[in-house]
Amino acid sequence: MTASSRGLAAEIVTTGTELLLGEIVDTNAAWMAQQLREAGVNLYYKTTVGDNEARLRGVLELGLARSDVIIVSGGLGPTADDITRQAIAAATRRPLAMNELALEALRARFARFGTEMTDNNRQQALIPEGATLIENPVGTAPGFIVEADEGTIIALPGVPREMMRLMTDSVLPYLRARSGEAGIIRRRVLRTVGIGESALDNMLGALMLEANPTVGLAAHTAQTDIRVTARAATAEEAEALIDAMAARVMAAVGETVYSTEPGEPIEAVIAALLARVGGTVALYETNTSGMIAERLADARGDDAIPAWTTTSAEMPPFLKELVGAQGGLPSEAAAIACARAVRYAGGAPYGLAVLGTSGSDEGVFGRDAGVTWIALAGDGGEQSVRIPYGGGDEHSAARISNQALSLLWRHLKTAS
Repeated sequence: MTASSRGLAAEIVTTGTELLLGEIVDTNAAWMAQQLREAGVNLYYKTTVGDNEARLRGVLELGLARSDVIIVSGGLGPTADDITRQAIAAATRRPLAMNELALEALRARFARFGTEMTDNNRQQALIPEGATLIENPVGTAPGFIVEADEGTIIALPGVPREMMRLMTDSVLPYLRARSGEAGIIRRRVLRTVGIGESALDNMLGALMLEANPTVGLAAHTAQTDIRVTARAATAEEAEALIDAMAARVMAAVGETVYSTEPGEPIEAVIAALLARVGGTVALYETNTSGMIAERLADARGDDAIPAWTTTSAEMPPFLKELVGAQGGLPSEAAAIACARAVRYAGGAPYGLAVLGTSGSDEGVFGRDAGVTWIALAGDGGEQSVRIPYGGGDEHSAARISNQALSLLWRHLKTAS
């Protein structure tokens, strides 16, 4: 299969020791990846390399052996640690040569700002012999394109504003022409809750093996995204492919999908459902320490949610007596009783109770570090679910919170 029929295979290399040390967040790679996706270019690798010429050369040589195009961002400045042009020249076995057009543009830019151009700035006009210059109208470091026998390397400045300008004006049109206008890539995210990554993989089966569209999973804390990605000649054709695959995915796992909006949390969907039925939910939380109430309040944009935890100073006396009477271990009966009680105490259509062990953090239910009961009480009766773990740490609380919100969401979507 030729590069034009399958789309270009590309990789991104960002340079700078400050990126490796975490002093600067690498936003360039993320932005470039988004642009490549829209241009229909297949991105297979992203690498970050420090300011070391030998290591960067090694990364570039590896990239040339596996990709059609490498886009390098950074290391084109005038200082001693700007070694990208030297590494590219070595990897492509081409000497650096002074580009008179680039040098004249540098002189003109310094003159325009009334600043003297020092000798070290001249190195910014050095590019590998035979390379195509990419003029930089918003900075001093031009980019360039080296088309070698093994593959193509595109060098861009690391300053985000400059990189974006050169990428938009020059690189993306070049890549589209190189790929023969191979089309664009579109993606849709189906967000699930209350089900693990391995269970989803098993349910989706052969759909995960198809080539176009592709189906992939991205696991988060007690929540997994299903990504459906398609390549086509036009956006409309790509969306049609995605529609067909998404329908097949929904047929397999639809009961677990709560949203198709990237990044939309489950609590936002629940807040909308509660608003639709004109109600709210009252909460009692033990090992989740008020996390569910906080998430719902943030989604609703207010804190008018009747909610109590084990440390609430104003817990209604009858709820306090009910909790105290349970004697220690969480149980289904205790969770249902608490869900009924908080529903009544909060004057809400729904009551949600989370009773769990808190591990080493001894709390109300601290004798057995390994179980959580979640119960929901409403006009339609009670529902409950047992979670085979407890814990009071933030990660466990987030997992348990998502399970509780999943129970509430499943009920609300049938009631609304």
